Amino acid sequence: MGRLHKILGYSGLVPFFGFALLYYVFNEPWNFALVVYSALIFSFLSGLLWASTLNHEPPKHTLYVSVGAMLWSFLWIFWMPGKQNYFLIIIPFSFIALHCYERIYLSKIYPTSFLKLRMHLSLFVAAIIFLVCFI
Repeated sequence: MGRLHKILGYSGLVPFFGFALLYYVFNEPWNFALVVYSALIFSFLSGLLWASTLNHEPPKHTLYVSVGAMLWSFLWIFWMPGKQNYFLIIIPFSFIALHCYERIYLSKIYPTSFLKLRMHLSLFVAAIIFLVCFI
């Protein structure tokens, strides 16, 4: 994993910070943007799971988890209108659960540096969204 991966990974946190700040300042319209961006990133992460099955032999359920994670993030948007605050509580747990799955089942496939980056990014995302929920 190169330096560019880290730069792009941490740069992906900027919209989380931005939407959280806008939500804090202007309230309602920005929680929608925060949930949608979260869904996009979570769907991207599910694509990484899918890609991990191309050159390696992870557990068979990795493909199902990949597709399930993408559909789960789609539901955040589909069911969300009027319920953004509920989803702002569900989303952080989803990011943490996906990271735990990767750490348990894909630690032999993913480089240690990548798992460390994923842990940092997942914890930052969870913390940002929890702050939006409870402050």
